[in-house]
Amino acid sequence: MRVPKTTSLGIRPSLPHLSLVSISGVASAACTVAFWVLTVAAVLVPAAVIGRKLLSPDTMLIAGEGENAIQLPLPWAYVLLVAVAAFAYLATSALIFRLLLRIVATLRVGDPFHPLNVRRLHQIGAAFATVTVGVWVGQFLVARFVRGAMAAPSLFDLITPSFAVVIIVVIAEVFREGARLRRESELTI
Repeated sequence: MRVPKTTSLGIRPSLPHLSLVSISGVASAACTVAFWVLTVAAVLVPAAVIGRKLLSPDTMLIAGEGENAIQLPLPWAYVLLVAVAAFAYLATSALIFRLLLRIVATLRVGDPFHPLNVRRLHQIGAAFATVTVGVWVGQFLVARFVRGAMAAPSLFDLITPSFAVVIIVVIAEVFREGARLRRESELTI
């Protein structure tokens, strides 16, 4: 986009200079930080959940509010379920950032339409879909079996994440076409 010259008024607009290298550097740093934070959390959060039960075995589970509240001893099955669910959620999120980091690495070397990026984007879509469905099923099960803990999720809660998965898959196919066109151009030169 060209900026119109306004020298006749003595005004010269200055736009910030953003290059692909600086944007990819910021994206790389953000993905690296997010990956390591999620990886550490994937270990520490389940350990903290299990440690809480070990250090305080008489912890009570309270479902509901006020006079309708039910107090039950917190069973090990719930503790392990929460620990496994937290690990799965955080580890899958870390995997998504690791794949994004690899995509950004190909961008930084000037090869964004690398054939492996198509597979990486499909893996990101599958991981995002898995996390979304897992969270929905977890909320449904908690709402079903722990009365009063939370409202059951509706199918409408899956609409926006479903669009996100579809967008990721479409972008993967755009990358596939870009890789094909690049391969064809390399053969014709």
